[in-house]
Amino acid sequence: MRINLGKLKVYYKRYEGVLIPLALFFGFATDILTFRLIEFTTSMLFLLGHLFFAGINIVAINYFKDNLPEMKVTSFWKLFAPLFVQFSFGNLFSGFLIFYSRSGSIFASWPFLLVVAGLLIGNEIARRYDVGPVVQMGAYFFALFAYFNLALPYIFTRLDLLMFLISGSLSLLLIAVFIHLLSEWIESVKKEKRALKITIGIVFLVMNFLYFTNLIPPIPLTLKEVDVYHHIERVNNDYIVITEECDGIIGCRFSRTRRHIFQEREPIYLYSAIYAPTGMTMGIIHKWQVYDENEGSWVTETEIPFDIIGGREMGFRGYSYYTAYPGYWRVSIQTERGQTIGRKSFYLIREEGPERTIKER
Repeated sequence: MRINLGKLKVYYKRYEGVLIPLALFFGFATDILTFRLIEFTTSMLFLLGHLFFAGINIVAINYFKDNLPEMKVTSFWKLFAPLFVQFSFGNLFSGFLIFYSRSGSIFASWPFLLVVAGLLIGNEIARRYDVGPVVQMGAYFFALFAYFNLALPYIFTRLDLLMFLISGSLSLLLIAVFIHLLSEWIESVKKEKRALKITIGIVFLVMNFLYFTNLIPPIPLTLKEVDVYHHIERVNNDYIVITEECDGIIGCRFSRTRRHIFQEREPIYLYSAIYAPTGMTMGIIHKWQVYDENEGSWVTETEIPFDIIGGREMGFRGYSYYTAYPGYWRVSIQTERGQTIGRKSFYLIREEGPERTIKER
């Protein structure tokens, strides 16, 4: 069956305002359905494929601004290249949202997640106004940086400053080569070369600011479980916990909306299970804080460090305890650098308590 390119162009132009946002949404939906089911290595290969696919189509979009397609297949490519780019960007940025939100507390890392969400939406807005390669390259460089910051710590089983510096340097090198080759080949990119350098520099500075202020989640660490108990004891390979007698598992969980009763000088225990890749060993801190209503701020009471070892699917289990007092508490689970993996908040009061229940973790 022959496809009439002229009619296809008419239909495409008529519905372009719907098709391209739909491609973005479809890319996002694809990630939600797949990245929660497939393993991390497969996900990284999937994202790498979208980086390559987006790069090829960015080249096509800018090349066909200066050059007419010579064959039918390139005519189709020119027509659909913006659709392909939006689909790949949809997959990339939604993938980053999924992985980075898994690896850190949303309350601690929301500026970084907001940047990702902003690029997801802003790229579509910029496309409507035909701003040229500047926004495309800025979004593409961010995607490169975010990807390597995901993949390299997993590959080398280490999460530290060196991995971040290598991620940034490798991203800068690749985008610099990409822009140089395009500017030698495509006149419209050559005219925007100075603006492109400024945009890349701004994105690079923003990423470094987010990292050194601990706003980038500590990928690939993932908090699998966190809760608070009246007592925890390890017996062989199991953790025996004591919690309040209550109706159903939800009622037993400590929370900031339910007042939890404890006795005089009774320690409170924080249990966490953190996933890390096989071969990764690193220090973790439980940071115990209480809310000072007079000052309107959180006061750190103690920081308890311990090491985790990667490889266990449900996370490396550990706990800390502190002899607390009545008030609104939170415990942040952090890396030694201060990146927040997760957080647990709860409210304590002191009086005669209910029956206690023994459970096994």
